[in-house]
Amino acid sequence: MCGRFVLTLDFKVLMDILKGRFHIEDLPDHHQYEPRYNIAPSQPVLSVIDHRQQARVGYLKWGYIPSWAKDEKIGYKMINARSESIDTKPAYRYGFLQRRCLILSNGFYEWKKNGRHKTPMFIHLKDKKLFTMAGLYSVYYNQAGEKISTCTIITTQPNTLMTSIHDRMPVILDEASEQQWLDSQIKDPVYLKSLLKPFPSHLMKAYGVSSLVNSPKNEHPDCIEPFQETLF
Repeated sequence: MCGRFVLTLDFKVLMDILKGRFHIEDLPDHHQYEPRYNIAPSQPVLSVIDHRQQARVGYLKWGYIPSWAKDEKIGYKMINARSESIDTKPAYRYGFLQRRCLILSNGFYEWKKNGRHKTPMFIHLKDKKLFTMAGLYSVYYNQAGEKISTCTIITTQPNTLMTSIHDRMPVILDEASEQQWLDSQIKDPVYLKSLLKPFPSHLMKAYGVSSLVNSPKNEHPDCIEPFQETLF
């Protein structure tokens, strides 16, 4: 699964990337943006969607709530969607064909089991650049009539690097695939599922970090610093 990630880019750097890759000129509520070092479920995550054949960027609440859900608390259980069943599971079938998104990140956390203990690991691209994770989004109206836009991150089988850490990993898309995933005109389920594959392990790096990341209350650069054991 993918339960924590980061987006630590400077605002100007981020906007330059969005302009170059998606022709996005502006970020609504740009004053809300700040580098994030420990993004957790139920929090707003910066995402790109396709709106009438034009890419748009904004915040989605992490935790997918199907439009027909009776209780919005279901979102806490739907932070990830398995790529293998995404085209058949009732909660995701519509979103898979109609409401795909890209979640922006430059690293994620996973916990590696060491006997009874778990070591938090930080995984990123070797070039430390921004990447996008494949996702789905939904528009939900709660009982008060409030609109809630939510998302889930799609996971797949682990690559060679991730195998020793966890049995799942988020679907990271290369720049060509992210354009195809975002294109709402593409509705071929076989082709779309072919995009949901493990990212090449030789382009990624992982290292241990401190237990600070265990609590989402910890939100600062120390979260991604390599863990250094002390003698005393």
